[in-house]
Amino acid sequence: MIVSNNKLVIRAVYASIFTAISILIVKVSAWYLTDSSAVLATLLDSFLDIAASCINFVAAKYALQPPDNEHRFGHGKAEDLAVFAQSSFFAMSGVVIIIVAIKKLIFPVHTEQTELGITIMVFSIIVTVFLLLYQTYVYKRTSSPIIKADRFHYSVDLITNFVVILSLYLSRKFHSAIIDPIFAIFIAAYILYGAFELFSRAFCNLLDQEFNEDDRKKVHDLILSHKRIRGYHDLRTRYAGRKPFIQFHLELDGKMSLRESHLIADQIEENILKAFKEADILIHQDPRDEDHARKPKKIF
Repeated sequence: MIVSNNKLVIRAVYASIFTAISILIVKVSAWYLTDSSAVLATLLDSFLDIAASCINFVAAKYALQPPDNEHRFGHGKAEDLAVFAQSSFFAMSGVVIIIVAIKKLIFPVHTEQTELGITIMVFSIIVTVFLLLYQTYVYKRTSSPIIKADRFHYSVDLITNFVVILSLYLSRKFHSAIIDPIFAIFIAAYILYGAFELFSRAFCNLLDQEFNEDDRKKVHDLILSHKRIRGYHDLRTRYAGRKPFIQFHLELDGKMSLRESHLIADQIEENILKAFKEADILIHQDPRDEDHARKPKKIF
């Protein structure tokens, strides 16, 4: 049975919520038993995972609705809003982790029950790996920014879980109280870096920023690949969630029939759709005499 991309996104969000709750329960136990700053870092991240997954669920359900009379361009920007909110949560968690870690550097506290803590973190790693494999499959099928954001913070979880295990092991081996908070600060720095990347992407989409130079050049080449094109102008591109929007004016022989000009526009649209899946493409045909053909502006 073939499952639609929209259903895959919803299923991935459900899987994310279930995984986040399961991991949160075991991490609360690990932090209570070890009093580890590094474990606390991953615990706070798991709290945010649940909040982010719930936001994703609401956003995905809304964003996947078809266009209506009040939203002619669809609801795709709900995905960007969800990613924007997630990145803000991630940044706040990174700051909290750094504050707690610095406090423990100033007032050192030895971690306890490190072996049990390591066992719990191994369980978290196994569960996270299975979720990441599924999210990677869904993202390859859908290119959903929500799944991309979700996959990012679970990738962070996977890395931080390994770091926490190393931190607990070294703290026990060297009986050191400062190794744990130092590792926690590195985890927080990585979370802040990832949060900034997610924030930047969502912010650009919300402001209708143009495609990057490579993608605009790809559109440019696809338009001019048709032999009967005399030029084009007013190329505009943007993303709303995972959906690309592309529009431009196509310059054709003014003596060409309306049917023929539409056939050419359809051929160009089909070629663009092969490169930009599910894109919303608007092409306006303009008459242009041979002697007054306008050369395309440099757009990359």
